[in-house]
Amino acid sequence: MPNELFQSIDVLRLRDAIAKIHEQVACGHGRVELTRSGCDDICVIVSKADLESLERGLEILASTTEYKTMCENVHRLAQACGAPGCHSEMLNFE
Repeated sequence: MPNELFQSIDVLRLRDAIAKIHEQVACGHGRVELTRSGCDDICVIVSKADLESLERGLEILASTTEYKTMCENVHRLAQACGAPGCHSEMLNFE
């Protein structure tokens, strides 16, 4: 993907550029990172279509046997290591 679809922008600059950013993200299927001076938290603006595609992809992945097997293996490993808060009744692999 071209780099111009992915960028960072300071919150103060966002205020002045929101209409252009909306058009760029909505039409170009890119993303923009929102940053703020003195703060490590970052937010990301993505198009609704891209978000829905990602969510659908996760739904498909979560319904696969491979994903369920991976979750079971991670859970067993966590139990074997004595991970706190790792209770089998909290998880449902069906």
